[in-house]
Amino acid sequence: MGLVATLYVRNLPSELYDDVKRWAEESGRSVNAEILALLEREAERRRGDWFEGLLALRDRINLSSEAAALAVASIRAHRDAGFDN
Repeated sequence: MGLVATLYVRNLPSELYDDVKRWAEESGRSVNAEILALLEREAERRRGDWFEGLLALRDRINLSSEAAALAVASIRAHRDAGFDN
């Protein structure tokens, strides 16, 4: 293994930390190992061809970051209300 960096996270909301701690306990990992697993999964997802295609589509239709965030929030609210089927 090559050089290893240390990452410090400031201003982490306690609710998010509680979620990560719970996920770590559920998976039998430490909080550090859970954070590494989350970062590795997200990095792999972002490296995938589909994600690059999604970013290209966003650029092609000229979708602003604000509009994309609003769309995501709307989808989540709809799903959280139980309308995901």
